[in-house]
Amino acid sequence: MKLLLFPLSLIIFTSQAQDAWKNIYTESAWKERDAWQKADAIMKYLDLRFGSKVADIGCHEGYMTMKLSREVGDLGKVYAVDVEQNRLDKLKEHLQDRGIQNVITTKGDYDNPHLPANTLDGALIIDTYHEMDEHDAMLQQIKSSLRIGGILIICEPIADERRNLARSDQERKHELDMKFALEDLERAGFRVTFQQDPFINREKIKGDNMWLVVARRVK
Repeated sequence: MKLLLFPLSLIIFTSQAQDAWKNIYTESAWKERDAWQKADAIMKYLDLRFGSKVADIGCHEGYMTMKLSREVGDLGKVYAVDVEQNRLDKLKEHLQDRGIQNVITTKGDYDNPHLPANTLDGALIIDTYHEMDEHDAMLQQIKSSLRIGGILIICEPIADERRNLARSDQERKHELDMKFALEDLERAGFRVTFQQDPFINREKIKGDNMWLVVARRVK
């Protein structure tokens, strides 16, 4: 009996650990996400102040947008960017329900977030960079939106078994190895000030890990 039960439990555990399509974006998943996303640590690297202006690029329904809104306060501004209008519509509902007025929702493109020039103190891309079509163009647009010294953070997933795949193959799996982002950032003229891989262990959540890169606009 034990020999039969052990493999079954192992199969169940593995299935749960490898749920790559687990919902982490809608409001119903936010509380659970708080347990592993390290949102406070990510915002610390952004070095935001009361009154700062920051962009949440690939905001989905607003998990990080809400946190950034509290961080910058009433005098600050959060630009919440997504390419899907239905996500922005849902975010607007969340903002209205909470009475939040320091967030501007923006419909972006895969190569342009449509942000104001030389304005932002920080920009954040979580689990979205791999979805962008033109990474070089996107990074140039983001750099133009940051003030000199402004900070860009990219935080992306990658499963260990796919680290050596071609970039296109990784992106088809909705992930990206850190080395590709570092190459992109260098080419775009950013200065990388911090990197950590892994930064977040998601093995039991989605079967992967997330890395973090912090970069600055220097000119």
